[in-house]
Amino acid sequence: MEKNKQEWIKMKFWTVSAVLGMCLTCFTVLYFFYFSKAYEESRLLNIVNYVKVQCSVYTRYNEVSECKCLIRAIDSARQVSVVIDAKTQDGKEFNNQLLEECTDQLWLTGAMVLDANGNIVGEYSESGSVDRSRFAKIQEHVNKETILDIADHEEKVYSQQISCDDGGHIDVAACARRDEPGIVITYYYTSAEFLQNYKLTIQSLLNGYQTFSDGTIMIVDNGVVIASNDTSLIGQDAKKQEVIQALKKNADSRHLMHLNVGDDFYYGLMLKQRDYYIYAYIPERTVFHTLPQNVIMVMFIYMVVVTLVWLLLKKSRANSIKIEMEREQEYQRKLLEEAKKAEAANRAKTEFLQRMSHDIRTPINGICGMVDVGDHYSNDLQKQADCRKKIREASNILLELINEVLDMSKLESGEILLEEKPFDVYKTINDVMDLVSRQADERGIKVEQTIEIEHRKLLGSSLYLKRMLMNILSNAVKYNKDYGNIDLSCKEIPSHSTESTMLEFTCRDTGIGMSSGFKEHVFESFAREQKGGASKFGGTGLGMTITKNLAEKMGGTITFESERDKGTTFVLRVPFKIDLDADKHKEQKNVSERSIKDLNILLVEDNELNMEIAEFVLQNEGAVVTKAWNGQEAVERFKKSEPGEFDAILMDIMMPVMNGYEAAERIRSLDREDAKVVPIIAMTANAFTEDRIRAKEAGMDEHIAKPIDVKLLVKVICKLVGNDFRGSCNEKEKVE
Repeated sequence: MEKNKQEWIKMKFWTVSAVLGMCLTCFTVLYFFYFSKAYEESRLLNIVNYVKVQCSVYTRYNEVSECKCLIRAIDSARQVSVVIDAKTQDGKEFNNQLLEECTDQLWLTGAMVLDANGNIVGEYSESGSVDRSRFAKIQEHVNKETILDIADHEEKVYSQQISCDDGGHIDVAACARRDEPGIVITYYYTSAEFLQNYKLTIQSLLNGYQTFSDGTIMIVDNGVVIASNDTSLIGQDAKKQEVIQALKKNADSRHLMHLNVGDDFYYGLMLKQRDYYIYAYIPERTVFHTLPQNVIMVMFIYMVVVTLVWLLLKKSRANSIKIEMEREQEYQRKLLEEAKKAEAANRAKTEFLQRMSHDIRTPINGICGMVDVGDHYSNDLQKQADCRKKIREASNILLELINEVLDMSKLESGEILLEEKPFDVYKTINDVMDLVSRQADERGIKVEQTIEIEHRKLLGSSLYLKRMLMNILSNAVKYNKDYGNIDLSCKEIPSHSTESTMLEFTCRDTGIGMSSGFKEHVFESFAREQKGGASKFGGTGLGMTITKNLAEKMGGTITFESERDKGTTFVLRVPFKIDLDADKHKEQKNVSERSIKDLNILLVEDNELNMEIAEFVLQNEGAVVTKAWNGQEAVERFKKSEPGEFDAILMDIMMPVMNGYEAAERIRSLDREDAKVVPIIAMTANAFTEDRIRAKEAGMDEHIAKPIDVKLLVKVICKLVGNDFRGSCNEKEKVE
């Protein structure tokens, strides 16, 4: 009885599995059928619409080009008429020599002069350019009545483009003579080779499409295939193309239609452009070439699943009800574990992506390509020094590129705040010129400056002014010629206000200049000149964008003039407040004069290289360093410390066991007075706005991005420690 029951269950299971398998097969076939069709429909629609738009663009471009050629021909005819009039008034008789001179000066192929009756009184054609057959073609296309009408109306002109048998064309123009009744005719021959190289053709639009992957694309005009990615179809009669005729009957511009052409099956569509018909079709076997593999794959997976299910059922039936309950409980437990593992896997994935973002910036602090060179020349001190110099230069370049991106992010988000601090214009300009001169000296470029201002003590952001001048002058060096010149002038624009002034900075260089096409994009993000020598220079292309945005942020403007191969001139105008209390301001100490000597600092860093660098920097400044290798260890060390033992905490963010955010929150939550006020400074490669906001939310006082700026680090520590504990970092030194 039990055996019969098991046989019945077995037969029922496999019957149901077979039915489900057939249903799944049908569903899979239908799904991948419609998916493949929809995908191909979307792709062909995109291709055809793109071709349509480009055809229109190409057509308009060529029409405009033809119009410009005819206008130029008309202008040439008028100039010849003026020259003839001028020469004949001077007493010179009209002859073919005069026409030859006009032809040479105006770069024409030929010219002729008719009297009022239409008879040729003089003609000249460039030797070897236009033979007599082309000359006859010109005469054939010129309407005599129209030409004679021009002789009686000086304001009228005539122009026509004549196609030649060799594929070229002739631009013909005519106007009335000024010296006496008659007509002046000029013409210019353009070869087929020139047109092929410089004229936009519909065929060039399709060169990138492959028939085996993109299908066959045809453009038809007046019943003739004028362009196709299958070059064998060009020039054929569209009426003789069975596929085209089938598309005309069945296809539209929105949906992929199934076509039966003889023994072959296709999918295609058609589109009507202003001047052309566009057809696109692809063989059915190409559209569904992956359908069998997809169906086989799905069915294989299904059979594996069904087999596994059957084995499990067979095994479970061999056990008692008690064992089945235990298995059920075990199965539920495993499901819960798998869910936890999946959650942990997702969390690990998120942390991995965050760490990747962190590790992209971290190598700037310690990894450079010249390390291998230094290892090779380990006994050569000069070579070692040279390697360190190059490592530092490469790191500075990388950091500058990153800073430009971050500055741009600040500008776009409106995060940049303008400060009003007293500064000396002369000092700011000289600081910039010192840096630029070093770059210029390497290429023998001469840099000069002229300063003509009344007020040198101003209020504003000298940092941003310096940044704008550096961007402008750096470009002047980059895009200059070897042994060229750069002139920077600064003058004060008169103002009616006694509290503010306008400074005008003008930078002139003798560099390569800008192309006409690039001028309108010079202030766009990531824009870089791609022609001439500009392509060899690196950079993000954000320098001038940052400069323009900063100038506008400060209420100023920036303009430029540039001529190819002659140079560029930038004019920057920025308003500033006049420091009326300049005499009362005490000169502040330089950052370098500040000291963190004898301060006890808790340094939290998981990376050995970064730990070594930070420890060296702090100890070199005289600080006492206590190290912790993760957030948890930092919290424990702070708990065990005496109140007020640590003057400041430098905290990395991305760390194992416990990250910097959690560690800062734990320290701030401790029931100790110093835990609430001890300065916690984020020292991390995560340098975006959201990272700084997150650090503030976690209870951190400041955020310093890696690689570490020593002067900035000392300044920040002095500021925080001085405000919270000692009143001044230099208090001890003052006493001494």
